[in-house]
Amino acid sequence: MASDVPSDPRTVVARLLAAAGDYDVAACDAGLAAAAATMAPLSLVRDVAGPLLREAGNRWHRSEYSIVQEHMVSGVVRRQLSSALDRLSVDATGPRILFTTLAGERHEMGSLMTAVVAASKGYRCVYLGPDLPVPEVARFCHHQPVQVVALSLVTQPEVNDACAQLRQLRAALPGHVQLWIGGQAAVLLPASDLPRGITQIRGLDGYLESLATLGERQE
Repeated sequence: MASDVPSDPRTVVARLLAAAGDYDVAACDAGLAAAAATMAPLSLVRDVAGPLLREAGNRWHRSEYSIVQEHMVSGVVRRQLSSALDRLSVDATGPRILFTTLAGERHEMGSLMTAVVAASKGYRCVYLGPDLPVPEVARFCHHQPVQVVALSLVTQPEVNDACAQLRQLRAALPGHVQLWIGGQAAVLLPASDLPRGITQIRGLDGYLESLATLGERQE
C-alpha cells in the first residue's frame, strides 16, 4: 500500500476526499495510513492532514458533503495522527509539552497536528484532547514536569472568555511553565488583553521557531 502513495500530496488529498465522497471509510483510512507510513510527519500534517480537513469543512459548508462525511474525515485524521503520535513518542527525550484546548473549544485537530510535529522533533508530548477546564490543566502541571502548555484556539466564540481563561491559567501554572497559544482565533486576541508570560504563535513557521528555541534553551 505504501508504494501506491502518490508523490504529490495534492493527489493524496484528492483521493482521500474522493473516498469520503463515496462514504468509503476503509479506503480513506487506508489511504491516510499509507501516507503516514511514507511521508515525513511535518509534510503529513502540513500538506495532507491540514488541507484535507479544511477542504472537507469547505465541502460541508457548500453542502457538497453531509455531516457524516465531514465527521468521517475528521475521525480518520484523528485515528492516524494519534497513531503517528504514539509511534513518534516512543523514543522522545526532549522537553515535555502539554497539548489541549480551553474549556468551550472542542476543535482538537490543530492541537493534535502540532503535537505530532513536536513529537517528530523529539519533544515529549502529552496530548489531553480538547475542552479542558483551567484547573485541570494546572493540576496536571503541578503533578508532572511540563515545560510548555500549548493551546489551540480555533473558534473560541467570546474573546473576553478566552482572555479570562488565559489569565486564570497563567496565574495557576508554575512560573517556569511557558504558555503558548496558536490557531486562527489566537491571533485575533489583542496582545494588550493578554497577561505577561503568554506567547502568541503565528502560523506553522512561528511554531517551528518556538520549538527550536525551546530545544536550544534545554541544551
